[in-house]
Amino acid sequence: MSTNDCKIRAGFFSPGWPLSYMPNGIVSYIENIISGFANEDIATKIEPVVLTSKLAGLEVNNQLIDISKFAKNTPIYQHLIDKLLYTINIPITESIKYQRLMLPEAHTILQGLQHLRTPLDILEIEESFGVASLLIRKSKFPIVTRLHGPWFIHGPIMKFDKASNYNLRVLKEGEGIIQSHGITSPSLDVLEKTRAFYNIDLPNAKVIPNPVGEVNSENLWHYNVKNEAYILVVGRFDLHKGGDIALQEFRIIAMKNKEVKLCFVGPDRGISVDGNLLNINEYINKFIPEEHVRKRIEFRGHSNPEQISQLRKNSLVTIFPSRYENLPLSLLEALATGCATVSTPVGGIKEILINEFNGLLAEPESPDSIAEKVLTLLDDPAKMQRLSKNAIEDTKNRFSAKIVAAQTADFYKTVLAT
Repeated sequence: MSTNDCKIRAGFFSPGWPLSYMPNGIVSYIENIISGFANEDIATKIEPVVLTSKLAGLEVNNQLIDISKFAKNTPIYQHLIDKLLYTINIPITESIKYQRLMLPEAHTILQGLQHLRTPLDILEIEESFGVASLLIRKSKFPIVTRLHGPWFIHGPIMKFDKASNYNLRVLKEGEGIIQSHGITSPSLDVLEKTRAFYNIDLPNAKVIPNPVGEVNSENLWHYNVKNEAYILVVGRFDLHKGGDIALQEFRIIAMKNKEVKLCFVGPDRGISVDGNLLNINEYINKFIPEEHVRKRIEFRGHSNPEQISQLRKNSLVTIFPSRYENLPLSLLEALATGCATVSTPVGGIKEILINEFNGLLAEPESPDSIAEKVLTLLDDPAKMQRLSKNAIEDTKNRFSAKIVAAQTADFYKTVLAT
């Protein structure tokens, strides 16, 4: 493609498709950015192509590709060799096992790319596992790596840094990042951490935030005393998302406010306590002894986007107690809805939420601090409504799909020109 052309054919590798089938931050990002590309005001037109190995529904010719059909069948003897390899934990076998894990995925993606009727100009892929480095060796077009969640950051938070393949995964992700033709990061925090950890400048990197769709007026948050009084948490029950902190914080609130409830939405990954993995119900029974508090906790597990939208609209306060975040779409979606929000100021959240303007910031890993901020809002409906109005406007001005899509298109054009 000539850099003077007005259209760029850009591929996106997605872990699944669509969002209703696989609720995932990367899938949500791709869905939102594609909606932004459709805006007629974008000077550099993008023709998006989604490649996925987990598709619910039908392919769309040259636009939505199920690459699972290109996966190689593993011979029986190879299964036996792999089984033997997994019983031997030494550096050389760890490297072989890692290659055995990554090569098939890279092969499947490459086969999908080769079968496109119209070739791509550029491909965007997440940094996970370092698959990008395998693609770069055999691709004729630029590869852009998006830093959705480097493992050197998230692995230790989840206590996976002692796993046998942790160092190898971190190494391979670094190789993919260094070799990429372009790097985008949703937050400056993650980009700076990546530069520091790998000791690299990454002059070809740019901060481009995650995009969020505009919320219809009928789905916006409004303070309503007639609504059921509940605090909302949307996220996994695990250490990373601070699921334990959310429960501890609610216990403090519930001892002071006898009416409010907690609604927890998201998958239950469990939290390790003294070497035992506790699911959310086990955690509640172990650490919340008060029956009247336990009865006011509702765990909904997975909910679809429409259900979450209604929960946000009718909530009193939405909280984000995470131990670390990049630039979480769940927070952007809450702010776009106008939810009265309390969050910890970790990672890229500081680049989204401005204390006392579009939400309240509490101290990291402090149930007491979060509880204090929530109780402040519960006692001050006028403040909730002021924060809500600012949140909606600020999200439109900084994180709309149209604005972020234009930034992305300009970055692709720059990468293709170099």
